Amino acid sequence: MITAYLPQGGQLQRIELTPDSTLPDGVVWIDLLEPSQSEEKAIERLLGIEMPTREEMQEIEISSRLYREGDASYMTANILFHAETEQPKTTAVTFMRTPRATVTLRFADPLSFRQFVARAQRQPSLAASPDAALCGLLDSIIDRAADVLEIAGKDLDGVSRNIFGHGVKEHESADEVDLEEAVRKLGHVEDLNSRIRDSLVSLTRLIAFLTLTMAEQRGTKESRTWLKTLARDVQSLNEQAAFLAHKGNFLLDATLGLINIQQTKIIKIFSVAATVFLPPTLIASIYGMNFEHMPELSWDFGYPVAISLMVASAVLPYWFFKRKGWL
Repeated sequence: MITAYLPQGGQLQRIELTPDSTLPDGVVWIDLLEPSQSEEKAIERLLGIEMPTREEMQEIEISSRLYREGDASYMTANILFHAETEQPKTTAVTFMRTPRATVTLRFADPLSFRQFVARAQRQPSLAASPDAALCGLLDSIIDRAADVLEIAGKDLDGVSRNIFGHGVKEHESADEVDLEEAVRKLGHVEDLNSRIRDSLVSLTRLIAFLTLTMAEQRGTKESRTWLKTLARDVQSLNEQAAFLAHKGNFLLDATLGLINIQQTKIIKIFSVAATVFLPPTLIASIYGMNFEHMPELSWDFGYPVAISLMVASAVLPYWFFKRKGWL
């Protein structure tokens, strides 16, 4: 699908194009969402550029993601989508800066693109020119990453309250907190955070490349200033993502430590029980022997004395452990 956007009459107009359409005058942004081969060929013919293949968009080499061909600049970044689901993903999106319009090629529909379109339709000045549309798109993507980082931070705060007992209800103990669920939640947050960091790293390289391109090709002063702001925003988000990663590792270590403590308590109970019942077992074993020459076998008080010894040998260790605070 090919969608063209152009400011007209104080609004951002949206036009659906077909492979046989001509390019309207004043177009600032052309968005290709899962385009067919004929649609890609049509944009190549209209703008005189060569579209990268999907395999080329997936490559990780900088030379394959950030390059120029003539007057066109090609920039590919990993963009997060499905961030609020159980399976967050990233998708490669290519931004093409051409003299006539900004072109985006994507095979997924991140929320940040829809947010930018809605915002630009309310404020057409955000997409007054191809460079403004490109910077506005990047701004929307970075804002979305900031929102997702905020959600991840709140999730980590919730896990922290649960595992340390601050969020435990009055009628339940800290031992009843589902630590297994906490580990799963931490794994989800870490997966989300790692994808955000991957996206931010690619955006950092893209913005640096775009800044150099605009400096060499005389981009507008407003766009260059906007890019400097975006670069600072990405740097601060990278620091926030690194902080959340460190906090997540700490909470994971703490959760595993609490699990070890619970397991130790269980082993402790078995150890104390074995210690308590060891003396009675020893006495019962001795007097359970069927030897012919045992003086106690013919003693009238042998049985009650043996029972008394077994009870005493069980009670005394229990009392000792209780006094030491080991129970």
